[in-house]
Amino acid sequence: MDKIKVQMIMTLDQARVLMKAMDLYMRLLMGQFEELEHLFCFFGEEGERFKRDSSYQREFEYYLKKVKSIVYPTLSPGESWGIVGGLVPEDATMIYDMYKSLDHDISWYLNPKGDWTVNYDKPMHWYKDQPLPEVRVFKE
Repeated sequence: MDKIKVQMIMTLDQARVLMKAMDLYMRLLMGQFEELEHLFCFFGEEGERFKRDSSYQREFEYYLKKVKSIVYPTLSPGESWGIVGGLVPEDATMIYDMYKSLDHDISWYLNPKGDWTVNYDKPMHWYKDQPLPEVRVFKE
């Protein structure tokens, strides 16, 4: 059977939004529910879009911890799983590979000299059932 591949061409801004969505989805599957607090309590530029008082944040945090304890009863507050170890759902591992591939190639395109941050290292391949995505960043 032929392996079906999909190529999607998008702008750099679109890729960054996609990466944010992928990062959030991956983190939620790893048990990092605290990312929802960052998304909703501090939405916008430095939390300026929706100013919320401290009671809102306390209530949001309370219910977020409750939901996390129901979804992931074995994780304590503030604890999450890592990509390594096989505890996270396969989707999280696959998304991690996709995210890291995008981050790596976009970083090299924007800064061809490289840097000392991990996004310039060749992405590690965690989800062995699928190859690392091929990313092509180019200027029209």
